[in-house]
Amino acid sequence: MSEEQHPPSTSFPVIQALRERIETETPHLWVMGLFEHPCPSVKVKDTVHGILVGFSCEAHYVTYVQIMARTGEKHHA
Repeated sequence: MSEEQHPPSTSFPVIQALRERIETETPHLWVMGLFEHPCPSVKVKDTVHGILVGFSCEAHYVTYVQIMARTGEKHHA
């Protein structure tokens, strides 16, 4: 029997605050919408990499930004 892994539980006000952080810190991530169900999340378009991404918590957003920054450094080296 395997256990499914779920993202950390997040409330909708926390997602709204995450949206504001994304808009302030990373203007290349265009917020396309907030979703409350099935789990609160922010849907964004990464205009630099041309992909759609969803963040259900701040940790996912921070990890994404760090990974993409490292990926960009490798391409410019």
